Amino acid sequence: MKFRTFLALVITGGFVLFAGIVGSCVWLVNRESVTSPAAQPPTPSAAPQSPPLPASDGKLRPVDRDLLEALRRPATTDRIKDAFPGRPYKISLYCDTPGQGWNRAKIDLNRNNKWDEKVTIVNGEPTKRAVASRDDENYDVEYRWRGGQWVAK
Repeated sequence: MKFRTFLALVITGGFVLFAGIVGSCVWLVNRESVTSPAAQPPTPSAAPQSPPLPASDGKLRPVDRDLLEALRRPATTDRIKDAFPGRPYKISLYCDTPGQGWNRAKIDLNRNNKWDEKVTIVNGEPTKRAVASRDDENYDVEYRWRGGQWVAK
């Protein structure tokens, strides 16, 4: 094989490799922007929404059901930043003592990067929930977990 032929093959292969990498990156970015709700700009609101309080009939909110589902997962790391990325709310779980399981959770109900609720977890079950009713991370309302539902303190 002549050197010119070899050089032409190397240069052509490099261009093909480069085009493949760039094309893959563009495809991934487009795919994430289509499927990721976090990539969509938040809708502006006139006033901050207060977090919904639990139903008086004892039914759990979808966020409560998802929290209970997430608590069934083993704590293989010290933190999960967003346990359910496709939901309108964000649940982050924390394991402060390795080997003990999850011991606290924080919930951002409207994904505005301000925690609306913090939950204390003991033995894999929620025990206390503090709520920032004005969506300002100042927790002014408390609930206790009794009989599978949240009860006002």
